[in-house]
Amino acid sequence: MPGIMNTRQDISSLRKGAYYECLYNSLSNVPYFANTLYLFVRDNLKDIVCMGYLFGVLNATIAFKFSMGPALHITEIILTTHRMILWSLSNLLLFNLHNQRHPSAVLEDRQNKPWRPLPAGRISPKQTTHLIFAMYPVILLISYKWGGMIPCLLEAFSCLWYNEWGGAADPFLKNLLNGVGFACFFAGPLEVLTRESIFSGQGKAATWLGILTACITTTVHTQDFRDVRGDRAAGRITVPLSIGDTAARLLVAVGVCGWTLAASWYWEAGKQALVAVLAGGIMVCNLFWDRTTEGDSRTWKLWPAWIFGLFLVPVIPGRW
Repeated sequence: MPGIMNTRQDISSLRKGAYYECLYNSLSNVPYFANTLYLFVRDNLKDIVCMGYLFGVLNATIAFKFSMGPALHITEIILTTHRMILWSLSNLLLFNLHNQRHPSAVLEDRQNKPWRPLPAGRISPKQTTHLIFAMYPVILLISYKWGGMIPCLLEAFSCLWYNEWGGAADPFLKNLLNGVGFACFFAGPLEVLTRESIFSGQGKAATWLGILTACITTTVHTQDFRDVRGDRAAGRITVPLSIGDTAARLLVAVGVCGWTLAASWYWEAGKQALVAVLAGGIMVCNLFWDRTTEGDSRTWKLWPAWIFGLFLVPVIPGRW
């Protein structure tokens, strides 16, 4: 009997030791795993997460214009910030998992962005696929609990179309899906913050987001001018390679001018559109003035400033 008791105690001790070792290994891997997730989304924190947050905050201060409830106080906005950021990060992570997992994407990233998780060997394609399946219930649960369900579903659909159903292969469809995707990342934080749908009332918020979708669709290929040589070498068809460099630049110029005027008309804006006019004008001038790789990179950096200027059109008071 004593021998059996000792054996059971030894087995129990071994199990406890194995449990604590497993727990220790799991906890020690948390920073590594968190950093891997960060590297998936690092490139898009400014243009997706920050821009979506700004759109949500700015429009929440004029929510009554959209029939999305009263204007929110700064305290309410601050207390909801973590929800807005989590909504954006989870949806962005899902998109980038899809976008970065294909062999062609991994091959390209080995050349241009070797620090990304897949080319760096931090995670395998199979593990990435498992993570994709795990993320779908996560984004749905977040949207169900905090809001933003329609933008979440639409973003998931456009994500699949873009990455898995050949949407990115056609340059013009790619632009459209980019426009829809950006609009979803604008709408989500706003719905999380106000707890109202963008289709509330007369759907004025949805109409405004439709205008912004058109703005982005006709101008987002601004990012492609800086990569023309690499895209041509890789056999990738973009708008500049499809219709020619000058025609593509003219399309951007027409889009910037036309949609800035459309936004001003929609909001009956005068001086409120000044920021958008100045930012868009500087961007277009640089687009034609400096066609070098450095100049085109600078133009792409000016593009968010123009979009932000459009954000301000309904927010700036009529008299200031």
